[in-house]
Amino acid sequence: MAAPAGRRNTPAMDSETLREALRQVADPELGHSIVELGLVECIDVQDGSPLQVRVTLVPTSATCPMTDLLVEDARAALQAACPPGSEIEVALDWQTEWTPDRLSPALRTRFGW
Repeated sequence: MAAPAGRRNTPAMDSETLREALRQVADPELGHSIVELGLVECIDVQDGSPLQVRVTLVPTSATCPMTDLLVEDARAALQAACPPGSEIEVALDWQTEWTPDRLSPALRTRFGW
């Protein structure tokens, strides 16, 4: 069935689709995906017009000098994956402590943790 006039067929957005988009974002200091590093705390998707996406990242340290770049890169990856006009918010969770336990198993092995 064709989409009504004026509407595009766009794939449904869910947290896994957006997590895949975030896999393309590399931490500028470590050179690995923010997903594999365990920096992505939460992805919240609210269907509607416009689509609303909120992503929460956990920085590796309270003194991380690259948080602004991480937020900008994550927002750009999400914008590329979402329909035009989507409302995208990327926030930092300074209360949750990042630990090596958040790393993917492959990175834990690579880093020796």
